[in-house]
Amino acid sequence: MPAIPGDRSTKESYIAVLLMLAEADNRDHVNEIRFIEHVAVRLGLDKSDVERIDQHPEHLVFVLPKDEQERMNLLYHLLFLMKIDGAVGESEIKLCHEIGLRLGFNYQMVDELINIMSQHIGKPIPQNLLLDIIRKYMN
Repeated sequence: MPAIPGDRSTKESYIAVLLMLAEADNRDHVNEIRFIEHVAVRLGLDKSDVERIDQHPEHLVFVLPKDEQERMNLLYHLLFLMKIDGAVGESEIKLCHEIGLRLGFNYQMVDELINIMSQHIGKPIPQNLLLDIIRKYMN
């Protein structure tokens, strides 16, 4: 699987944001780490990069994606990570809102997306449901 193009600092920051969300509820869940490691591989990073970022986030040069598609991908990964442990906590919701705003997304859009994720814990999300919400706010 080819790595997604982009600068290393942006990729490491992307993983750091996912790790922040995984740790927001103060519960470790094996599926969250597996998910983050999978995303890291798609970005061209590996498990040791994830461990290094998790253990030493202070060494990062923090850079959020500038490209709208990459920012949307990050939001999408955050949303799915939120529900992967079977629960969506208040701390995760708050952090997802904060990150969504920093990524330049409308608060109400992020809130609707979070609500959809909360309603679909343990079950698949209808194919166009998230896209329909995004389209509503992006037009």
